[in-house]
Amino acid sequence: MRAGFWAIALFGLAACAGGDPVVRPSESGGNRADGIVTMSSTTSLYSPSGPDWRVGQEGAAKRCQSWGHDAAPTFAGWREKCTAWDRYGRCLTTLETRYYDCQG
Repeated sequence: MRAGFWAIALFGLAACAGGDPVVRPSESGGNRADGIVTMSSTTSLYSPSGPDWRVGQEGAAKRCQSWGHDAAPTFAGWREKCTAWDRYGRCLTTLETRYYDCQG
C-alpha cells in the first residue's frame, strides 16, 4: 500500500516538473532594402505560455546576416492583432509581430 502511494506521488511530482511548451516565433516577412525583419507568433487566451522571443531574436539575426548586415539586430517595435473573438468579446487568439532593425 505504501509503495503504491509513493509511486503515485512521484508520478504526480514528475508530471508537475515539466516546463511549459515553447512557442517559437517564425519569420513573417521583412524588407531587405530597409533592413527590417519581422517575426510573428500566435498566442491564445487558453495557452499557458507565450512566445520565446529569444528564439525570434536569433532568427532575425540569421536573416540579417544572410542579407549581409554585420550588426546584431535591435528590437524596433511590435504589433498585436486579435484574430478571433469569443461570444463575450474576449480575444481568443492574438497574432504578435515584432520588428527587428538589421542596421543596429
